Amino acid sequence: MNTSEAAKLLTVAAGFDRRQVTDVTATAWAAALKGHTYSECERAIIAHHRDPATRTTYLTVGHVLDRVEAGDRTSAADVETDVRAAKARGIIVQDWPRREPLTPEAAYKLRAARERDRQEAIRHTSDAISPS
Repeated sequence: MNTSEAAKLLTVAAGFDRRQVTDVTATAWAAALKGHTYSECERAIIAHHRDPATRTTYLTVGHVLDRVEAGDRTSAADVETDVRAAKARGIIVQDWPRREPLTPEAAYKLRAARERDRQEAIRHTSDAISPS
């Protein structure tokens, strides 16, 4: 993410909340969003304003990071799949509503658990293929 892209993102956000876009803000957002693409950050901004739980909350770079890092899993099917998986792993309580998106912390823990599972599967596959 460069400063020009961050300024464009801030302009998108300003369309919702009339914020002032400054060089200082664009530079700060570019630094915070480094490693993420313009398109995924723009989707996160729009999702923030479409989500009934956050649409009246002033958007910060932290909100964008939370959504981007959660993998933008906001469709009903993705949410239900993630809730089921998080319950099975003990990341969230069993009575968590099946259509309520995970908190950023729970989403992070679920991604980490899935990555550990993926690495374990790779290890087992390579152990089975490797000659002894």
